[in-house]
Amino acid sequence: MKISKTDPRLTAYALGEIDDSKERNQIEEAVAADTELLAEVQSIRSMSDLLIGELKNEAAPGLSEFEKAKLEQVPAAKPKRTLVQLLLSWPVATATAAAVLALLFIPQLDRIKMTVPEIQTSENDGAAVRYRELKVDIPAELIEGTPQPIKVPNLEPAPTSAPRIFVAEPKKEPEYTAKVEQRSSSTPPPRKPTIVVNNPSDVAVPELNIDVNADSSAVYNRGGGGFAGGLSAVRDISDGSTQYGYSANASERQATDALPPPVTQPKPGSRQDWNTEKYDPIEDTDFRSPLVAPLSTFSIDVDTASYANVRRFLNQGQLPPADAVRIEELVNYFNYDDAAPTESLEEGGDPFAVHMAQASAPWNPQHSLMRIALKGYEMPWSERPASNLVFLLDVSGSMSSANKLPLVKEAMQILIRRLDERDRVAIVVYAGASGLVLPSTTANNSETIEHALNNLKAGGSTNAGAGIDLAYKVAREHFIEGGNNRVILCTDGDFNVGQTNRGELTSIADEQAGEGVSLTILGFGMGNYKDDMLEDLSNKGKGSYAYIDSRAEARKVFLEDLASNIFKIAKDVKIQVEFNPEQVQAYRLIGYENRRLKAEDFNDDKKKAGDIGPGHSVVAFYEVVPAGIEMDLPGVDKLRYQKSAEAKPVPGEVATVKLRYKRPDADTSRLIMQTAHSGDLLEFNDANDDFRFGAAVAAFGFKLRSSETIGEFNYAEIERIAAGAIGLDSGGHRSEFTELVRQAERLSRQN
Repeated sequence: MKISKTDPRLTAYALGEIDDSKERNQIEEAVAADTELLAEVQSIRSMSDLLIGELKNEAAPGLSEFEKAKLEQVPAAKPKRTLVQLLLSWPVATATAAAVLALLFIPQLDRIKMTVPEIQTSENDGAAVRYRELKVDIPAELIEGTPQPIKVPNLEPAPTSAPRIFVAEPKKEPEYTAKVEQRSSSTPPPRKPTIVVNNPSDVAVPELNIDVNADSSAVYNRGGGGFAGGLSAVRDISDGSTQYGYSANASERQATDALPPPVTQPKPGSRQDWNTEKYDPIEDTDFRSPLVAPLSTFSIDVDTASYANVRRFLNQGQLPPADAVRIEELVNYFNYDDAAPTESLEEGGDPFAVHMAQASAPWNPQHSLMRIALKGYEMPWSERPASNLVFLLDVSGSMSSANKLPLVKEAMQILIRRLDERDRVAIVVYAGASGLVLPSTTANNSETIEHALNNLKAGGSTNAGAGIDLAYKVAREHFIEGGNNRVILCTDGDFNVGQTNRGELTSIADEQAGEGVSLTILGFGMGNYKDDMLEDLSNKGKGSYAYIDSRAEARKVFLEDLASNIFKIAKDVKIQVEFNPEQVQAYRLIGYENRRLKAEDFNDDKKKAGDIGPGHSVVAFYEVVPAGIEMDLPGVDKLRYQKSAEAKPVPGEVATVKLRYKRPDADTSRLIMQTAHSGDLLEFNDANDDFRFGAAVAAFGFKLRSSETIGEFNYAEIERIAAGAIGLDSGGHRSEFTELVRQAERLSRQN
């Protein structure tokens, strides 16, 4: 298909608005083959995310509470007042009194004499501030006993003596202007000069530590009246009450240099962000000798939450906590070009193909990496089974921020556009209590579903247990035989009331998975994100676990990887590797720390393991130390009652890889076996793009975890390897990874 940058279908594809899977696949192939089209798609998506974010943050226009109150008031009829009442009203009486006082006082101003000797005091910062004392001589008749022609209540009493007034000369430092510019627009401009009045009684005046550039809110928040009208102390100089702008207890203070600085009020809206995120601890895997531990057994893991969560930290300018970095989830976030099975299930083929490769380790050329990759068969969208989906949405108070519940709604709307009349959707919400806001309905009723979504609001505590019970109940009531029955939990994991015990919740998920209802977890938000709880729930619930940190990630989960995330083609997939001690000195599995199984669990069909979906890529790396390289490995004493096992020579074989899986509707597992040979080992630079890129991602995980096992291997080398192995990169995810590596390097230098 030929498509230009101006084709409107390109915009529709970028925004996830093309429902026809055939047309969408054609456009995707065209984009993958043309770097200009890929750049245009990424640009459209970036602009879309920017616009959505800005519009979401824009406050809706509305009336203030004061304006609403005024609109609600019913104007009362005003009674007519007589002329006498009008003349005796408060505004008229006040104006008359002010005029009379002005006529009495103004002619006497020329009789007031002031002398201005200079004094000097110092500020807290040590800079000198000069003050001038204004000695005021007021005629006696203006101080006490002045005739008052009109008695007006609430006037300040006349002063009993001449106050001592100090005028601080304004500083000439350039900072004065800058400080004024930083004031709130609601704060009046600073007075020039600032005037400080002490107790009018005849007492010794202490030195005043006063900053004439102090925040003017300290001045204008105080009242004044009478003769002192408008004269306000910049700072109280005693613990007593302040009247007329001066301290009533100033005589009790002989010095104010020791006064504490004024209390700075917190900025509006400022708060301490308490981070209560929780992650299960992870310990790096040590190298093991095949003579001591010949078998390595683990369950596959198709979760990707750790990668998106790590990206969130880096994009916010933080290195992630070490326990937030699960290397296998970083590696499996990406799609790889390994071939899918050639035989269909009807022809007796397996639901996934197994690929193995070996190359030298980039961080230690003496060691090698063994890559085991599974690739699920591609399921045409039209052949997918019908879905019975119950969305379990956390609408508690902790989900109110823009990167939580609003993003949940957007993610759901993307998914619903991919469903049709074969599928059913229900919405259960939980906060302090749980409820069914949308009974199970066919997915083509998009308006009904979107109406239910748009009416959701966050608030209250989090009673997850009640919500999970109700969601599973709804899923069982509409169970589809042979279909995809699934609860999709969208939450930050902050379960704080009701059934909060981790063991009880995971037991529910485990039991329901055994009855055919899987649990997919979508994590949202930050600050109180409970990764440990969510990962455990998804593991027990036999579903995938993803973290949604942006609209772009929602598109990846519900558009690019939808089929592999909500459908399964094989369940209980386990891998067991036996290493040949004739060829291997030591080995270690990279990642999968919380997916390890006992050796005997491999053949136990009652032991559950991970599932794989159509088109899914699952990759695991082993680091292998060839025989003959000396290593200090932990060992065990010789056995007393039986002979130590002796290696059987098998030339050329490095390891035997065995896989067990069950069909989705089966209870008995099937076995696949392959062998890795020493002759297949390549130089690292000769390995294909998928091998080299996956190794770079694994090394990135080690660096983020501050692991010492890769020595001096640095971010620059990781970025160089990844940039040289990007390949087609149709979704742009590998290119994004290289930028994350650069960001991590910048942050590590700052630390």
